[in-house]
Amino acid sequence: MRFKLIFNLENEHFPIQYRKNIMSFIKLSLTHYNEEYYKRLYNQRDNIIKPYAFAVFLKEAKFQEDEIIVKSKKMELNITIADYEIAVILYNAFNHQKYRKFSLDKNSMTLENIMMLLEKEIEKDNIVIKFMSPLIVRNRKEQKDFYYSFEHKEFLETLKINIKEQLKITNLPIEYVDNFKIERLEGKKVITKFYEKKIEGTLGIFKISGNKELLKYLYQAGIGSKRSSGFGMFQIV
Repeated sequence: MRFKLIFNLENEHFPIQYRKNIMSFIKLSLTHYNEEYYKRLYNQRDNIIKPYAFAVFLKEAKFQEDEIIVKSKKMELNITIADYEIAVILYNAFNHQKYRKFSLDKNSMTLENIMMLLEKEIEKDNIVIKFMSPLIVRNRKEQKDFYYSFEHKEFLETLKINIKEQLKITNLPIEYVDNFKIERLEGKKVITKFYEKKIEGTLGIFKISGNKELLKYLYQAGIGSKRSSGFGMFQIV
């Protein structure tokens, strides 16, 4: 399930690390609506794999070093969720936050509307995609995290490891990932500041190939690492 949330901003100043704010909004919405689901998805003791990703779109935005100036004072939050039950819970949780101010750094945002989005059917074993939020590929070595864009020689194999981790909460065979491929059509490396780290990632247009059920799941849940923190969401073009 995919939907779009439309927010009005109180002023033009938007935090450069807005993903932290969006995550806080999701947690607040769940806490107020269904605390049981909040605990299922955000148990502080566990690194819980979540079946969703999100991407933010800011109209008429100018990026500066420490903030984003949004002349339109509008923010769109796009969310894709692979689990129907969780999607319904989140939709209802967000609906209960309509017209309520949510504080940001030097600003606030108010949810005005929620729009359901149609999902495209996947009929082939390959699709052309455009990333709506950066693809993050993470390799953990000796208690340290390393992040690879498509330029890195270990990019594909590490991405496959990330995808196999995603599939742990599904019934899809891990073997589906073995034949997965990704091909750059028009891509670029990007650096995103996330909390106190600068993370290397990938944006652009790519072709991904593999089992149709796997492609469908990645389309619905996002792809790669840190998806529930605002990375790895894509659309089919």
